[in-house]
Amino acid sequence: MNIAFTTILLFIILAPGFIARSAYNSSKLSVNDTNKNIVNELVWSIIPSLVLHIIFITIIHNTSSYFVDFQQLGNLILGVTTSNKVEESFKQLGNFKYAIFSYNLILFSTSFIVGYSFRKLIRNLKIDRKRRYFRFTNKWHYIFSGECLDFEDVPDKYEEITDKIINVLCKVNGKSILYTGEFFNYYIDSKGDLEAVHLRNPIRRELDKDGGKDEDYYIIASRYLVIPNTDIININFRYFSLEEVVEPTEEEKGKAITLDETKFEK
Repeated sequence: MNIAFTTILLFIILAPGFIARSAYNSSKLSVNDTNKNIVNELVWSIIPSLVLHIIFITIIHNTSSYFVDFQQLGNLILGVTTSNKVEESFKQLGNFKYAIFSYNLILFSTSFIVGYSFRKLIRNLKIDRKRRYFRFTNKWHYIFSGECLDFEDVPDKYEEITDKIINVLCKVNGKSILYTGEFFNYYIDSKGDLEAVHLRNPIRRELDKDGGKDEDYYIIASRYLVIPNTDIININFRYFSLEEVVEPTEEEKGKAITLDETKFEK
């Protein structure tokens, strides 16, 4: 039997796990390396593929008249060369081609939903912040978002963050320039390395002017600024927890004074 057919068959068998993993890692939380080894991805897909196949095969055996002929499946995978066995195996494939197609279509769709739902579950329950094993591969997400404050060895809490200010020290034309602004976005490459930082309402000053006075800062005539990683020396993150205070109106102040005077008279 042609080895190419066996390879395709094995790929189809392992595809549910591969699809589930792809759906799980399809967000910005994961680093999508374009040079990843497809063989390694399939190897890591073996366990989820087996679990999904076992569940589906059990459902089919218990709810329908169909069943999986493991002997014929083994002949196809092992590449049996006996002509009558090969003919019999392909004849069965032809007789049940629609059932086989429907099985795989439903299984592949379910695999995608399972991977996507599992990612949502991990995020909603904040398991990735509490357990290192479940953390996604994009480490910059946890740093820029401030979710790293929920890690086990950090005393602060992510829910308390209302503002994020970033100081970016850069080397520009031989001078050390400090850029300060609100965090807006960031960009990473296919390997997960930082490419650029995106600031909002940026200002800058030369690091030599370390007094930090208002007149030392230069307001950049742009609402947004993208700083490439090639210019960055280091980054300082500041997370703030601000509460909005509403000042009372003149009418409310007048009522407060009247109440105080009334109480005083009594």
